[in-house]
Amino acid sequence: MKTMHERIKQARLAKKITQAELAEMLGVTPQSVQQWESSTEPRKSRLTALASILDVDVNWLLFGETPKKDVSQIPPENEWTTIATWDSNTSLDGDEIEVPFLKDIESVFGDRTRIGTDYSGFKLRFSKAALRRVGAPSDGSTIICFPAKGDSMGPIIPHGATVAIDTTNKTIIDGKVYVIEQDGLKRLKCLYRRPSGKILIRSYNRDEYEDEIAGEDKVIIIGRMFWYSVLDY
Repeated sequence: MKTMHERIKQARLAKKITQAELAEMLGVTPQSVQQWESSTEPRKSRLTALASILDVDVNWLLFGETPKKDVSQIPPENEWTTIATWDSNTSLDGDEIEVPFLKDIESVFGDRTRIGTDYSGFKLRFSKAALRRVGAPSDGSTIICFPAKGDSMGPIIPHGATVAIDTTNKTIIDGKVYVIEQDGLKRLKCLYRRPSGKILIRSYNRDEYEDEIAGEDKVIIIGRMFWYSVLDY
């Protein structure tokens, strides 16, 4: 498998830009880009911008994993609409539902009837069409949202990002993100199936958080993440 250095160089050459041009786009020195392609890795804070400029997936830069494109996720043009403003006093339209926004991941339960006392009362809105596309019930009964905490999933899912999970979707697809529970601790992690009933548990921030291996019987999958939102400030 190629190294991150080789993937950066490959993507830059595919875009037909020089090291100096890439450096100017990112606001760094050409020497920095040269080092990324040979010896050092870019800071995590640069990865999202680097991936955007090179038109590649951040996961591919980090791990060499290329997500499969699913054109079915793009709605037909006759379903496109305009952006409308709303607040808590705006009535739901026929294609909208509201789902709970919890204070933290510790309030997340696999059973929506067991939302803890930390439920803030805030709600987020999703279209029924969007939920149908991810295979979730369109009434929103299995959807829970909460803020990500910590830096283990950064820079892709940074601290404070809003995350939505479907608590009925517990099937492991390698590289997808799930809320899991181990010994009472709930975490947001990438999962991979491994032989002999094992699961590889991975953080996006692999510089500070090492991969873990656990038995399937030791990991409770609460739900799969299907949406997240990041406010860049």
